[in-house]
Amino acid sequence: MKVLITGAGGFVGKYLIKEFKDNGDEVVACDIKKTENIDDDIPYFDMDILDKQRIIAVLKETMPDYIINLAAISSVGLSWKIPKKTMEVNIIGTINILDAVRSVIPNAKVMLIGSSEEYAESDKPLKEEDIINANNPYGISKVAAENIAKMYKDKYGLNVICTRSFNHTGPRTA
Repeated sequence: MKVLITGAGGFVGKYLIKEFKDNGDEVVACDIKKTENIDDDIPYFDMDILDKQRIIAVLKETMPDYIINLAAISSVGLSWKIPKKTMEVNIIGTINILDAVRSVIPNAKVMLIGSSEEYAESDKPLKEEDIINANNPYGISKVAAENIAKMYKDKYGLNVICTRSFNHTGPRTA
């Protein structure tokens, strides 16, 4: 199985790359720029998800079975400072990925990483079926990306899976 990971240079990317490699999968890493988190033995492509033509070129060259999109403006605090850029990257970037997959490898499986920030504020532990009511630019962008993914799944038959990840930490930094 070949897995293409966008945003692979970030905190989660290095763990995901290791997990797939340890299970014998072929991994392709993409990010806006290469970081030390991406080993030299992994095929790597510079790729900005705002550049649809670049995404198409990378997909044609690599032909992955799975695409996992970790590329995002993922900081709530930063999203308040750059709300327009947050919307562009997290929404338009998602559309670009889905359009590229649709045109190049429509049978590939796509995983889009959402956030617990999509949910309404609550003092209780959250459940998947709880109310979606984001209250910051990051969360709103992730709600929109999930809705777009559902539309691409329903209208075009793309195999898209959306998650709503919660805060996570680990021993290494990005």
